Amino acid sequence: MFPPADLLYPFYTIFSFFSFLLPIIPLTWHLQAWNSGTCFYMVWASLIGLIDFVNSIVWAGTVLDIAPIWCDFSTHVLLAGTFAIPLSSLCIIRRLYLISSAKSALTRIEKRRAVIFDTTLCLIIPLVLTALQYIVQGHRYCIYEEIGCMPYVYRTLAAQFLITAPPILTGLVSAYYDIRCITALFHHYLELKNLGASNNDDSFTMDRFIPVVVFAIVETSTTPIAAFALAMNITAGLLPWVSWDYVHADFSFIPVFPSVVWRSESRNVAAVELQRWVNSSCGILIFLFFGTTKEARKHYSKAFYRLKCKLGSKNSVLHASDERYKNL
Repeated sequence: MFPPADLLYPFYTIFSFFSFLLPIIPLTWHLQAWNSGTCFYMVWASLIGLIDFVNSIVWAGTVLDIAPIWCDFSTHVLLAGTFAIPLSSLCIIRRLYLISSAKSALTRIEKRRAVIFDTTLCLIIPLVLTALQYIVQGHRYCIYEEIGCMPYVYRTLAAQFLITAPPILTGLVSAYYDIRCITALFHHYLELKNLGASNNDDSFTMDRFIPVVVFAIVETSTTPIAAFALAMNITAGLLPWVSWDYVHADFSFIPVFPSVVWRSESRNVAAVELQRWVNSSCGILIFLFFGTTKEARKHYSKAFYRLKCKLGSKNSVLHASDERYKNL
């Protein structure tokens, strides 16, 4: 094993670790609020952060196939995450649009329907698309030094429709809901202003909704990123679809790419680095927009207060026990 050639090796490992850890912190109260789209985003982002964290350590300076079971699992999760993250973002902004455009609060039945809808988009559809990826999967996976296990896709026209096109379409639909949501929020704000209502006394607060809108707008950047990946694949040249047997020949063979090889071509460097940094930034983004709001800080204060009370009660019990033994 040799030292990693990546000059940012420690920084990326730390970055991906926080991308795994931070989304878990606000997950509890979003589960209690039935914010299913947000919860799915946090879970997928945390899983991707964990995979990137482990891969950056295990394959730092090596291309040996030392964890085949992990690679089979992680590559499928990474591929499902590329579909699930944009779909989760779509569910988040769609949920906000329904809330901002509704004349009254969502009923319990409507919330259950929203959970079913979000589960279909954020879990079932990504799993189905991941299963369909086998059509264009030339090998089980490939290994990039410093990066780790990655899905191996036989670059045909079918692969562009199955893998690259879904995030682009999802981003376009999200952009549509972004516009509708911003319009609805603006009208709601004007209504409150005309009525002389205070935002602090209403369920509509800038601190609560504006970060979600900004987050959704940032997440629509997946559309130009996916479009960039599509353009790179097309300019690199699409391979012909000869036959099923031809595509899946030597399926168990694991291609490996040392750093000196994949870093020697600027096209590969741009594609690989962009993909891994975008993936690992999802967990950081979701925490910055949902874990640092005024509402989130209230939950932190409550949790800290409960912890303080529990520690205080334990200390009082220990103190009473010590006093009892002194009297023996």
